[in-house]
Amino acid sequence: MRRVPARMLAGCVGLTLAVSACGSDAGQESQGAAPTSRPQPACEGSPVQGGSLVYARQFETLTLDPIDIRNGNGDIFAVGLIYQGLVQYDPSGNSDIVPGIAESWTVSDDATTYTFKLNPNAKFSNGDPVTAEDVKFSLDRFGNPDINQVMGLMAKGYGSATILDPSTVEVTLTEPIPAFLDNIAIFPALVVPKRLVEAQGAEFWKKPVGSGPFQVDSFTSGESLMLSRNPHYWEEGKPYLDSVTFNFATDANARMLSLISGQAQIADGITPSKISEVNSNENLVLQSHEWPAWFAIFMSQEVPALADQNVRLAIAHAINREEINEQIFGGLGTIPNSLFAALRYDAGPETVKPIEFSVDKAKELMAASGYPEGFSVKLEYPSGIDYYNQLTLALQQYLAEIGVQLELVKVDPATMSANVSADDFEMTFGYPQVSSDVAVPDEYATFYGIPSANNGFHTGWKDPEVEKLVQTFITTPDDASRAEQWPVIQQALMDAQPALNLLNFPLLNAHALDVCNAQTNAMGVDMLQETWLAPSNGG
Repeated sequence: MRRVPARMLAGCVGLTLAVSACGSDAGQESQGAAPTSRPQPACEGSPVQGGSLVYARQFETLTLDPIDIRNGNGDIFAVGLIYQGLVQYDPSGNSDIVPGIAESWTVSDDATTYTFKLNPNAKFSNGDPVTAEDVKFSLDRFGNPDINQVMGLMAKGYGSATILDPSTVEVTLTEPIPAFLDNIAIFPALVVPKRLVEAQGAEFWKKPVGSGPFQVDSFTSGESLMLSRNPHYWEEGKPYLDSVTFNFATDANARMLSLISGQAQIADGITPSKISEVNSNENLVLQSHEWPAWFAIFMSQEVPALADQNVRLAIAHAINREEINEQIFGGLGTIPNSLFAALRYDAGPETVKPIEFSVDKAKELMAASGYPEGFSVKLEYPSGIDYYNQLTLALQQYLAEIGVQLELVKVDPATMSANVSADDFEMTFGYPQVSSDVAVPDEYATFYGIPSANNGFHTGWKDPEVEKLVQTFITTPDDASRAEQWPVIQQALMDAQPALNLLNFPLLNAHALDVCNAQTNAMGVDMLQETWLAPSNGG
């Protein structure tokens, strides 16, 4: 699960931030390239090869082992350039599953057997072919809970992988898992070279070999990552760039300075306060990517008041999301009608309604709760991100109106996320943003709906009826049936509010005017194999 497409639920948002963006209705697919704040005439021609790109990244890369993710998107966005899986999300930005290392696959009638035919051109960056042995080894790592400790729940239903011939692998599931292809399209199932991993052990991950578009030149955990073109990459002509360097800067000001000075050509994690600075610089482009991310507040059931459903609903109704969106986020966010960001199968807001802002309703719920006189509770929020100062003060004021006194506790993001993992908090944002790793709701439905997965996503919340609904949903192979089941679960989670979804929010990056096609896939992962640099002065 990633912590950090904010799909628009009600048409175009009035964007005071000068990004022209119109998202899809809830449950529809993301469409095409991300909108940008200004034209790039130099990028209208055909892609050209060559050049080096320096990327100022918000989150450090701590590991290059795709199954041992330690720093969320800091690791995920790096390994996605080094390795590939059997399948992948469409690099163009929609949430279709398309071939990766596998050029084709078939599924049995009972949806428990998948047969993958490998692309004969797929090679690791050292020139070795990707074989069925490598695929079986990697999938067995994915399916082993002793190895796949971070994302083991994504391997639900994995039984075994059988080598039919050097280029064909058959995967047997113990039960139908309709999200199986989505689950193996992401980082824990990326394919690694069996021979080298077994021979080198832990040393392999210091300078690993993968079959992705780029190869590792050097890596210093938490400091920098230098990549160059994989000369054996199977997509002819790609990547276009000669090299990519990740420089890590958790401070938004430092990333902006690096971009403005030309030390970096692209930077991620652009905060609302920096948008006008980007838009006023004629050499920079602001880019808004839709991805399934939201600002969440976790509420621990260990706090007796927060175990009271009326209290949680009161808190939800007391928050003026429209005001937060307009005054703090410039109107770029969307008001959610789900506990998560918009995902496939979501019902629209006319069916599952967003939480209404109503202080009167919130007061009625508090009066009906076991805590009519209110209570005090600690809210942890991340340091180093300017808008959280405004956001938490606004929340403090909103909740004070219903007798809930927030004690604001600023902590560094690493400590905050560690506290969530240890279930050691009262209320917390947990992560700068929470994002889904897959385009379907199965991942987060499992997190919240099945207590054995991770204790109600660390909140301690449980509901036997919701658990039954989720268990059925995640094992139903018929897509039409899943489309009918999910809105029922979506509504049940909104009614229970085991956590808060304050706002869905897009991924904001900025880059130099000559950086072309700086796109991500639907999950927000950079597709730098598609990126190229426009020649200067038409040369």
